[in-house]
Amino acid sequence: MTGHIRAAVFAVCGLTMACAPALAQPSPSAAPSGPVIWQGVWVAEKRFGHAVSGPVTLSRTPHSWVALIEGDTVPVERSEAADGSVEWTFNFFDQGRFVGHQANARSRIRGHWIQPPGPVQNHSYATPLDFAAFDDGAGYRGTIVPYVQEVTLNIPLIAETGDIAGVDQRYRTFLRERERNLGMWFRIETVDVVGKDLRFRNADGELLATGRSAERGERFSMVFPRFGETLDFTRRGRDAAPTFYPRRSATPVTKLYRPADVADGWQTAEPDSTGLNADLLTELVASIAASDPGGLREPYIHALLIAHRGRLVMEEYFHGYDRNQPHDSRSAGKTIGSALLGIALHKGIFQSLDTPVYPLFGGVERFANPDPRKRLITLRHLVSMSSGLDCRDDNPDSPGNEDTMQSQDAQPDWYRYALDLPMVSAPGDSSFYCTAGINLIGGALQRTTGVSLLRFFQENFADPLEIPYYQMNLSPTQDAYMGGGIRLRPRDFLKLGQVYLDGGVWKGRRLVSQEWVRQSAAAHSAMNQPGDYGYGWWRQTFDVDGRSIDTYFASGNGGQMLFVVPDLDMTVMIQAGNYSDGRTRNAFRDRIMGSFILPAAIARN
Repeated sequence: MTGHIRAAVFAVCGLTMACAPALAQPSPSAAPSGPVIWQGVWVAEKRFGHAVSGPVTLSRTPHSWVALIEGDTVPVERSEAADGSVEWTFNFFDQGRFVGHQANARSRIRGHWIQPPGPVQNHSYATPLDFAAFDDGAGYRGTIVPYVQEVTLNIPLIAETGDIAGVDQRYRTFLRERERNLGMWFRIETVDVVGKDLRFRNADGELLATGRSAERGERFSMVFPRFGETLDFTRRGRDAAPTFYPRRSATPVTKLYRPADVADGWQTAEPDSTGLNADLLTELVASIAASDPGGLREPYIHALLIAHRGRLVMEEYFHGYDRNQPHDSRSAGKTIGSALLGIALHKGIFQSLDTPVYPLFGGVERFANPDPRKRLITLRHLVSMSSGLDCRDDNPDSPGNEDTMQSQDAQPDWYRYALDLPMVSAPGDSSFYCTAGINLIGGALQRTTGVSLLRFFQENFADPLEIPYYQMNLSPTQDAYMGGGIRLRPRDFLKLGQVYLDGGVWKGRRLVSQEWVRQSAAAHSAMNQPGDYGYGWWRQTFDVDGRSIDTYFASGNGGQMLFVVPDLDMTVMIQAGNYSDGRTRNAFRDRIMGSFILPAAIARN
C-alpha cells in the first residue's frame, strides 16, 4: 500500500476534490516597493474583555467565609446537608461565579467557575475549579483557568495587475479565521487602496468595511463588523502567522514522532510498532503541513490523532494548536450526551431507554401545544432523533430549529422551549436532525438525579476518563448544553472513542454496558440515507481496495470527527476549522480516512 498515493495528490485539489483555482501566495518578506506596497499576509489579534483568572483563596472569618480573587474579597455562601455534604457558592461581581460541592469536611471542594458570555461566544462557559484545604481546613486554595475569548484574523493581500480608475492598487483577498471561519460570512474578495484608505468589497463590489492606515504599508486598522471594535493589522512572515499557515516552519515533514507521555491515561507508541504503515501516515501529515492556505475553502485541519491497538500512536497539530488547547466540538459533543445516557442506564438511574420523557418534567399538561403523541416520546426517541417534535435543524422555519431556539429570548429555559414545541409526526415514525431533543437528555438526567448536569458530567464522565480540564458551554439557565459545543483537548475527546472500541471500559473501569455500545453503533435512524445514524453516532462504510470497512463516528460542524473502527482496532480524532463549509469537510473526511488512515491499517493487517 505504501506509495500508492503521493503527497502531491493531497494538495489543494486532491484533498477537497474541489478544483477551483487557488490564489497565488503573497510573499511573507518585507513590503515591496512601488504600487504593491500592501502585498503580504496581514494579521490582527484581539482579546475581548477581562477573563478572571489565577489563584482563589477561601478563608474563614469569625462569622462567615470569604473568597479572595485578584485582590478583592467577596462573601461565600455555604449550605450543609444532613449527610454532611456542603454546597459552596460565591459571586465575583458580574465577572463570574463559583458553584461547588464538598462531600464531607475532609474532602476537596469540587465545582465549576462560570463566566459570563462575551462577544466571541455569546453564551456562558463553565470550567473546573477545585479547592484543596490548608491549615487543617482553615482555608482552601484553587486556581481559575477560564475560557479566554480572543480572535485572530488573517487577510492575505495579492496584488492585481493593470490600472483601475480611482484606485491606487487593487488586491485579491479572503479572510481566514480558525475558530469560527468568519470568512464564510465576511466574504471579502477584493481590497481597494486609495491613499491611506482600504476598502473591503465582496464579489458584487459591495463595500463591507473600510480600513485606515496611519503608516502607509506598515499597519492598518478597521472596525470589524462582527465585533464592532477596531482591530489593528500588521504584516507577518510565516513564523509569526501560526493560525494562517499549517506550521510555522516550511521544513518538510519526513518522520512521525511518538506522542508524548503526559500522564493523562494514554499509553503511547510509534505507529509502526502497532502495525500501521508509518510511511503512508507520514505522507499524510507532510502534505497537510506543506499545504498552502490559498483560499477560503481550503482544508483547515487543526488536529489529527490516531489510537491503534490501545495505544496513542499519532498526535499532530496545525494552525497554532497544541495538545493543551481545548477545541470546540460543535455537534460532535452530542455524542457525549448519548454517552451520558448510556452511563445513566448502566448505573440504574434510568431503567430503560423506553422511559417516557414528559413525566420526568412534570407531565404533558404543563407544556404548550398539547398532543397525545407527546406522551409516547421516550429517551430512545430523543437519542435517535425520532421524537416527532418540530425541531428540524435543517429547516429554518421549524420553531425548534437550534438557531431559532438560541436566538430567541422569550424562553430562556431551553428544556421547556423544546417540550413546548408542536408535534409533526408520531414518535418513531420519522427521523430528522434535532439538537433540542438531544439536549433534553441532559434535562432528563438533572430531573432524575437531582444534581446539576455539570456535576454529573464531572463525576461520571470527566473523572473516570482522567479529563481534568474542559470548557463546557451553558444554556441561559446555566445548564450544561448537550446540543454540542463543549471544548475538550483532542487527546481527551479521543478517549471516548477508545471506551466504545473497548466495549464500554477505560483502563478496566466500565462506563457503559457492552450492549449500549452495540446499540449505539447500530442503525436506528435515517438522516441522509437509510441506517446512517445510531444513538448519537453517525455510521459510514469505506471501500478501501475492495474491502468494506464499517465505522461509526461523532461529527460536528467544521470537521470535528471522532471515528471508531472496530475491524481495525482503531479510533481517530480529526478537528478542523471549516465551519459552515460542509462540502470541504466531507471531502477531506473521506480523503483522510479512505485514502490514508484506513489503508495505513489495512496494509499490514
